[in-house]
Amino acid sequence: MSGYTRPLSVVIGVNGIGMGHSVRQSVIAQYLRDRGHHVRIITNGSARVEYFRDLGFPAWDGWMPTLLARGDRIHASDAVRANVWQIPAGVTKHLRLRRIIRDTGIPDVFITDYEPNTPRLAYHFGKPLVSVDQQSKYRHLDLPTVGRYARTADEQRLRYFAPHVDRSFICSFVPLEADDRKLEFIAPVIPDAVRSAPVTTESLATAYFSRYFDHGPGESVRALAEVFRQYVPDRALRIYAQAAEIGNLRQYADDKIDICTFDRDAFIADMTRSEAIFSNAGFNLISEAFVLGKPVHLIPLPTYDQHWCAKVVHEAELGTTAPRITCGAVLDFLSRSKELRDNVVHHRDRHLQADPRERIASYLESLPAASQRTLTPSAR
Repeated sequence: MSGYTRPLSVVIGVNGIGMGHSVRQSVIAQYLRDRGHHVRIITNGSARVEYFRDLGFPAWDGWMPTLLARGDRIHASDAVRANVWQIPAGVTKHLRLRRIIRDTGIPDVFITDYEPNTPRLAYHFGKPLVSVDQQSKYRHLDLPTVGRYARTADEQRLRYFAPHVDRSFICSFVPLEADDRKLEFIAPVIPDAVRSAPVTTESLATAYFSRYFDHGPGESVRALAEVFRQYVPDRALRIYAQAAEIGNLRQYADDKIDICTFDRDAFIADMTRSEAIFSNAGFNLISEAFVLGKPVHLIPLPTYDQHWCAKVVHEAELGTTAPRITCGAVLDFLSRSKELRDNVVHHRDRHLQADPRERIASYLESLPAASQRTLTPSAR
């Protein structure tokens, strides 16, 4: 540990919905481990548990309640109806986590990334709770509606998941400010392999479209492939989707259009050499594209988070957005790709170069619990 001699015990809660939370927190967890701290993980779903165990972290599964919005808010009747049959098993799983934490050692601090078990454990054991996420801006900032979408439901989830935190680090790919001294805005947490990747610009566009309940990637894949087939003969296109979707999408492939099962390493490698990126408006993908200096054309899924991200990108002229794939929007985006790429590189160099992991670790190491521990032989 550079300049630091007292290891901390840290439990990180990771929202298991989508891969972005897991990637971000795995980067933080590995950084803390490299500094000599002991890190354990609580997440949601067996696949995410195995992801963290494969990285060498003790990891356990926790219950994630279903809190879907109707209109622009979460209604109590909907929450009860969606969770009533899960509550007994969910409570049992949470009490099991409580026993595991007690048996394996009560940590000095809990971190949550939009995950509801770690806050309750922090409150139960009387330990500090720190949030590291990108969603908390919807709780603390009075952000405007975007079309028919409002931040209300996101704010409700955050208040349910973590009623209060001792410190909030909020990741953002654009500059944000707040008066609350418990808040700190940081650049997105990006893996070293992405930050250090060699970047080129070839006649290639890379796309990724995902599913959100009944909103699947099929129409976006079909339309984008058709535009490239008819109007963009000078560029190749590689489209990624999750394995469960591929069977219905391969019909849109040809000799210049590849339809690929999503593999993170392959996708990042293609992004590094692409002229442009097409995607839904997920925070992590946008952040990684910007760090690589790539402009994005975004088709947001039906959530406030995705519509807010797409709106901000469009207004900052770091990319473009549209409600669906259309020929005119795609061709306009490609015609502006060099201008937008220059904007992204300038923005990255000005706002996204700092590594936020050092700031997070320094704060954790400044907590009173840190000075009360002694160096263990394993951390020497």
